[in-house]
Amino acid sequence: MRNIIKYILIINLFCLIAVLGHGAIHDFDLWLHLKAGEYILQHKAIPAQDIFSFTVAGKPWIDHEWLFQILVYLINLKFGSDGLVSLQSLIIAFSFLALFLVGYRSTKYYLEAAALLVLAVYASSSRFNIRPDIVSLLFFSLYLYLLTFHIKSKAIWLLVPIEIIWVNFHGYFFLGPLLILFFIVGEFLRRRFKYLPKRWKKEFVLGEETYLNLKRLWVVVILATLINPNWIDGALYPLSVLKDFLSGGNKIFFQYIEELQPTFKASIFLSRFSYFYFITGLCFLVMALNFRRLRIVDILLVTFFSLFSFKARNVAFSAFVYYVIIVYYFSQTIGKASGAIKIRLPSKEKWDLLCQYALILIFIIWIGVELRNALKDAGYDLKYRQPKNILLGIDQARYPKEAVDFVLANKIPSNMFNDFNSGAYLIGRTYPERRVFIDGRTELYGQDFFIRYKNALDGDSRIFEDIAAKYNIEAVFLNIITGSYEIIKYLYRNPQWEMVFFDDSALIFLKNIPENKGFISKHKIDLSKYTPLPADIIDIGLRKVYPFTYMRRASLLTSLKEDRAAMLEAKEALRIMPQCAEAYNILGKVYLRSKQYLPALESFRSASCLAYFNAGLLTDIGSCLIELKENKSAAYSLKAAIRENPRYARAYYELGRLYLQQGDKETARKELAKALKLAAKEKELSKDIEGKLQEIKNK
Repeated sequence: MRNIIKYILIINLFCLIAVLGHGAIHDFDLWLHLKAGEYILQHKAIPAQDIFSFTVAGKPWIDHEWLFQILVYLINLKFGSDGLVSLQSLIIAFSFLALFLVGYRSTKYYLEAAALLVLAVYASSSRFNIRPDIVSLLFFSLYLYLLTFHIKSKAIWLLVPIEIIWVNFHGYFFLGPLLILFFIVGEFLRRRFKYLPKRWKKEFVLGEETYLNLKRLWVVVILATLINPNWIDGALYPLSVLKDFLSGGNKIFFQYIEELQPTFKASIFLSRFSYFYFITGLCFLVMALNFRRLRIVDILLVTFFSLFSFKARNVAFSAFVYYVIIVYYFSQTIGKASGAIKIRLPSKEKWDLLCQYALILIFIIWIGVELRNALKDAGYDLKYRQPKNILLGIDQARYPKEAVDFVLANKIPSNMFNDFNSGAYLIGRTYPERRVFIDGRTELYGQDFFIRYKNALDGDSRIFEDIAAKYNIEAVFLNIITGSYEIIKYLYRNPQWEMVFFDDSALIFLKNIPENKGFISKHKIDLSKYTPLPADIIDIGLRKVYPFTYMRRASLLTSLKEDRAAMLEAKEALRIMPQCAEAYNILGKVYLRSKQYLPALESFRSASCLAYFNAGLLTDIGSCLIELKENKSAAYSLKAAIRENPRYARAYYELGRLYLQQGDKETARKELAKALKLAAKEKELSKDIEGKLQEIKNK
């Protein structure tokens, strides 16, 4: 009976992992990897220079992920996108299987190991997509398992072939020899550092032969990193990235690329990384409770990986380390806690059996909840007007598919400016016929190139025109899902550029030159006459669907001041989802701009009633109240906006405008000065602020 319960629990656990790991493809970089794998097999050579862009073509490129690229290309060729999703799920499952074995062997109880593994799964789930770093997770978990339980046996030498494979799959191969080094340094400190607590020196003791063998292994593993197509350059690749990071050379990437953002950012703390913070806190708590008998290697591991997890893309590796440390100390921690609590319990056997049944039930419920949550908002594809499977295939709504189809069908000029995120997808769909302006290989393009690109994207017209002249840019391709509206606004208002494609994913502009006149006259889009296609409410049925496609277009149209079209999109979104707070927010902005202050206030109020709160909404409410002469309420709303975001320039501007309306010129000037300082990159707002400051000066 016990074995049956055990297997049911483990099967349920890995069913949950399979559900979490089995998601439709949504990563942009995968398309570059697929095309690179195709190139390598066709040419029987790994590219040593850039072949995918027209901006840095021929520049040396260390393709350290070539083996992953071949693997995904072959799987996709044989089994299609469903095969890639299954590969993703399989790699994730085996990674956590190795981790589960660490937990089971550490605690001797599968219940504790399984329960804590679920926490590690959720803490790592943000990285569950088909990309090279999930293979690194598998190799990393194998390292942890072998170093934890086979450090004194010959099986530890399996790390050498693992490292040889790893160095050709992903740049995180450096974590392998680093883990071994932590065990070596831990033993060195235990032996040589006399001021350590006595109990620390008695924990995790390595014999002389094991210690010497571990040092030999480390040297061999370091040599194993040389077995890659780029030899020493390939082995030193992580060090070159680290050097750039420490010198500030890659600073710009860490500021603007989402997965490189700090995990402690308030905007993501309560959503994506809450489980990660929980497992981090639990690890530190368990270590604090067992401070007298800590292993030195655990202190080294936690110190390094806590710093390593500073960037969002590294959370999974840190979660794995935290899990291994927690399960090692967990039994002792529970023993201490239960010894301090004087409660009569049933017999050990009955209590254990009750816990087993309870945990099995919890796992079954979790699986059901996960499936329900996964299907709740994504069960219907508004773009293609059909139900969609979010566990298999490609999430086409994430990609600018129709825009790329348009490019291919109409032979858009090859020197086309594109956004960072669309680059890899364009490579996957259009190479070798076309090359891209930029893609996700940040180390290839470098900081200086990226800064100019980012400034152009943020609306710096001078830099954009310089780029256009340098590379003879005649077309612009911009993904509106992850792109910037500033450059779109500049191009839309510039008669030298004409919009020839528009949907909920992307825009295409063509340069207004004689060669393009005929094409422009045929495909030019006039957004002032645009009307969205009505949603098929009957087909959607009772599904709760978030109107992504309508809201993307509505947000863009609002920024372009195409208020009629934006209002139509927002109203259509409300037909699909009457509780869509963002749609009410769009309506409020349109009404506010047309000076219909009461309808604007009502729309903003509806958004706020749906728990949609941010500094922008509170500022817009304050703007309405100023115009409605409700000065006290306006001040309250604007000050709340500043508390929500102390660096939100428009809130200070509106507050200055309120004080100016009340005749308090000195306070108004101070608030406007704050606004001007914060609005350095917002040209329109800066102009408005300067106008108000001049008005105060004139008075």
